[in-house]
Amino acid sequence: MTAPTIPHSGPAFETMMLEIDAKLAADGIEIASRPFHAVREVSLKYQVSIPLAGSATNMPPELLAYLPLSDAIDQWYRDSFGDRLKVDPCPGRSVLLIDKDLYVMRVPRLMGSVHIVTVREFLETPEIGRGPVILNVVQTIEEMTPAKAARLTDDALWTIRDGFERAVRAAYLLEDTQHELMFIARGDVATAVDKLMAQGARYGESKWASLQAAEKVLKAAIALHGRSFKPTHGLKLLAAELKEAGVNLDADPLLDAIQCKPGIRYGEEHCGREDALRAHHASLDLVIRLKDAGAKFDSGLGSSPHTRPA
Repeated sequence: MTAPTIPHSGPAFETMMLEIDAKLAADGIEIASRPFHAVREVSLKYQVSIPLAGSATNMPPELLAYLPLSDAIDQWYRDSFGDRLKVDPCPGRSVLLIDKDLYVMRVPRLMGSVHIVTVREFLETPEIGRGPVILNVVQTIEEMTPAKAARLTDDALWTIRDGFERAVRAAYLLEDTQHELMFIARGDVATAVDKLMAQGARYGESKWASLQAAEKVLKAAIALHGRSFKPTHGLKLLAAELKEAGVNLDADPLLDAIQCKPGIRYGEEHCGREDALRAHHASLDLVIRLKDAGAKFDSGLGSSPHTRPA
């Protein structure tokens, strides 16, 4: 079969890129994330495998042939948007408690074939070649050092693995579901993370941000089922409205872990570190539980396979 002719430069390439970027903008894809999505769009349109980046060394011929196209797409975005591409493109972040300390986990941009492991040994930065890229979940944790990783207990590795599964699935569901409230909820999750990690015990503000995220996700689920929702912060009231729309959430423990009053931001309601962390995790679990219960969220990545801790 003859390989398709895909423009790499000139007016035809410019037209293709303008059409793709307009589609991505209409879909609400942030500028910093568009180069990744543009490669995917071209790949789907022409039914070819295009590498995102990487060294040509050991790259299989079927990928190597399209490396110049990948570089051309990347350069088009650099020329078009410059420093606006420097915005963090990761789909989301989460906080984990590891050996009694809080750490931020960054959700990686997963595209193509990725083999995910959870091991103590730091792996070299993967290059595109034959077979899947190997991603060590431990290395997605900010400020994790090789020395600290080498001392992680089995329990800590399981915490990291489970936290990764939660964060990845929730982040991609929030990103891929095209509804304004889901987009805003992503910002609330980011605020919950920032307040959890802030100096000065901003735990009440973090829990309130988790409530805001949960509230918007529930309201988005109701709206996507064609129903209207009440202007309330009451998560169980929203869950009841969602049940009337045909989605039985059955997640009271999650809602209880998140629910709080506005005064929590000002110390009027007690909130310790564990309370805020529990609410943060529950808000991410809620996104996943809603999808599994039948909410009309776009699929995201689903569950990711892991090896057992070494």
